[in-house]
Amino acid sequence: MRAWCRQPLGQALSRVEQQQLCDILSDVFGYHLVVLDPACQPDAMASSRIQHCFVQTLSAEGLHQAPAMLANAEQLPLQSDSVDAFVLQHALELARDPHQVLREIDRCLVAEGHLVALGFNPFGWWGLRKLLLGWRGRVPWALRFISLPRLKDWLSLLGFDTLQTHYLFPHPPWQYRRKSPSDRGRLRAGRWPFLAASYVLVARKSVATLTPIKPRWRPRRSLLAGGVAETGHGSVPRHG
Repeated sequence: MRAWCRQPLGQALSRVEQQQLCDILSDVFGYHLVVLDPACQPDAMASSRIQHCFVQTLSAEGLHQAPAMLANAEQLPLQSDSVDAFVLQHALELARDPHQVLREIDRCLVAEGHLVALGFNPFGWWGLRKLLLGWRGRVPWALRFISLPRLKDWLSLLGFDTLQTHYLFPHPPWQYRRKSPSDRGRLRAGRWPFLAASYVLVARKSVATLTPIKPRWRPRRSLLAGGVAETGHGSVPRHG
C-alpha cells in the first residue's frame, strides 16, 4: 500500500485525503489520538490539536513516524476508555477482520470520542477497475473495499453517531491532476458522489443514558404448599 501511495495516482489521492484530514482534525479535541497504520497520509497528525498523538503500525517502516508502536489493529495494546480519537487511513481494507478492528476502537474510545475513517469507494470508476484488475492481486485493487453505507451500518450497531461524510476525488483512476490550494472545494464529489474514489467519515461514540424507573413496592408474598399464604406475621390457614 505504501508503494502504491508513492505512485502518481496514489499521490494525487493522498493529497486530497490529507487536506480533508487537516480540516477535520483541527476541530477534534482531547488528550490522546491514535492513527492506525498511515500508509498514504504520514502527516495526518500535523494539524491535530491533540498533543499526545502516536501511530499504530504493522510494519517496521511505519515505526519511522515516531512516536509509534508495533501492534495488531485487531488487538490493540491500549486500555479501555483511554483514547479520545482514532484515525483509520484505509485500515479496514487492510485488516483481516474489520469488524474486530471497530470493536477494539469502540472499547478503547472514551465516551463522546471521535472516529475518522478513510475508505475506498467500491462503486463507480474505481469499483469497476477493482472488478477488472482485482484478480491480479495488486494493491489497492485486490483489497476489500467497504462502502460508506455499510460502514455507517456497522458503526450504528456499535452505538456510534455519524456526524459527517464526504466523497472525495471525483476522477477516474486513469485521469487525475494536481489541485491547487485555491481549488479545495472541488476536491469533493458533488453531483456524482457514487463515482468518487474514496470517502471520509466522522463518527462519535454515543453514551447510553439510563432512565430511572420508580420501583413499585409490593408486600412480599409467596404461595406455599397446603393452601397457606405466608405474610409478615406468620402463616395463616385458609378456610374454604
